[in-house]
Amino acid sequence: MLSTIHTVDCIEVITRLRKLGISSYDIGSVLATSIAQRLVRRICKDCCEERPFTDQEKETFERIGKRYDVQYDLEGKHTFKPVGCEKCNNTGFRGRIAANEILSVNDEIKDLIISEGSITDIRAAAHANEYRPLLCDAFTKVLEGHTVISEVRKKLAF
Repeated sequence: MLSTIHTVDCIEVITRLRKLGISSYDIGSVLATSIAQRLVRRICKDCCEERPFTDQEKETFERIGKRYDVQYDLEGKHTFKPVGCEKCNNTGFRGRIAANEILSVNDEIKDLIISEGSITDIRAAAHANEYRPLLCDAFTKVLEGHTVISEVRKKLAF
């Protein structure tokens, strides 16, 4: 079954379902995958100007990388300055791209949910099993040149 539920991330779906009165046993028994996404504006490739990352942006990559145990290689990378043209209605952005995160409920996470483990414990187990939060995917989208840090900051408030 597919459904939508509004939470800050895919792990908080468990909390929301519990607050709706669904038992932890039922959640753990049926929840297979939870996906969260935020749409960020895509940089307009027709008018953007390439520029190097600022020291502050580099520090942000380093801080986020440390928080989530992710290495971002900025060597030789650049970002863009949105400019504006006819094609993007002078905004510097055209279209949107999704920043995603996926929680695959494996046996360890299932057991934590059923035994009413804390969200902190579930989050730790997820991180140990290659879960990466929205912010990490959004920063990857910045490095790939799809969007810019200022847009990620607006949508994900880091």
